[in-house]
Amino acid sequence: MRALVLNGEGGYAVEERPMPEPDAGEVLFRTHYSGICGTDLHAVQFGRYEDGVVIGHEFAGEVVSVGPGVEGWQTGDRAAVHPKGNVCGACGECRAGYPNMCSASDIGGTAGIGSDGGMAAYVSLPAGKLRSLPAEVSLLEGAWVEPTAVALRGVTRSGFKVGRRAVVIGAGPIGLMTVMHLRLGGASEIIVLEPSDLRRAKAEEVGADITIDPLADDPIEIFGNDIERPDYAFECSAAPSALETAVEILPHHGSLTLLGVATFPVNFHSYTIIRKELAVTGSSSYAEEFDIAIRLFERKALDVQPLTSDVVGLEGVMDAFERLEDGTAIKILVQPNE
Repeated sequence: MRALVLNGEGGYAVEERPMPEPDAGEVLFRTHYSGICGTDLHAVQFGRYEDGVVIGHEFAGEVVSVGPGVEGWQTGDRAAVHPKGNVCGACGECRAGYPNMCSASDIGGTAGIGSDGGMAAYVSLPAGKLRSLPAEVSLLEGAWVEPTAVALRGVTRSGFKVGRRAVVIGAGPIGLMTVMHLRLGGASEIIVLEPSDLRRAKAEEVGADITIDPLADDPIEIFGNDIERPDYAFECSAAPSALETAVEILPHHGSLTLLGVATFPVNFHSYTIIRKELAVTGSSSYAEEFDIAIRLFERKALDVQPLTSDVVGLEGVMDAFERLEDGTAIKILVQPNE
């Protein structure tokens, strides 16, 4: 079968791989849709991907067969894959209620990063990584569960309160999903900072009240003058100047949540954070948010169709990477063919 592989030279290539066979505790899984994540675009700089790994950690499909000892799953069952879903449950982090911080969360490897993922027609996975999809949730929506959960955890971690103002910096998939969660959560006003015309338009489509091109209009001059300062800021871009912008536009006792993964050191004035007594919070992947995201799709609370720019086969992946890099697409899903 063909698979999209991160090779030892730091690039990607579509290679032939043997059909996997499930070991004890694993299932053979057929990928129907696998999303391209921003970290996939910068895997080498990110530094967490294993050489030779089949990438793809945002994926959904169905069980083809089960290995010895697997219970609760059978051929034809539909599922979204939780890349780090088989946590140990016994370490200090798990016992404290933070399974996303599990000390042993790479049991079997994080799918698509530390072990083979969804950019191949078939993959063998520990059964603990599967999350059942209700009939009301399509497999395309299943591939959106992972980024939806990332954004949802960011909003949850921020302590966001109904009726408050929020600014979202960066309108990629995580930023746009953050906008959708804030709208569902009762934000009184949502402002998005994004240089791309396409992405600003999408932000307005999914719930933003105001969008600003930060390259044309200085947000630091606008907030506090033309627009009231936001109570919450969500940094989803990992752009070099974004953190400093967020710190400057927030009011005293404002809240900043970091979701964008920068692959380089970021500079900001710590004194501004101290002087304003800002709360700065990191948000890492997800815990219960993965299952909540599935429930939101089940209840039709979210519509990701406007954010799905295209669906391509493996032969179209390299072109898809270029479109995502130059900002002419939002999210591209891959349907791996054999």
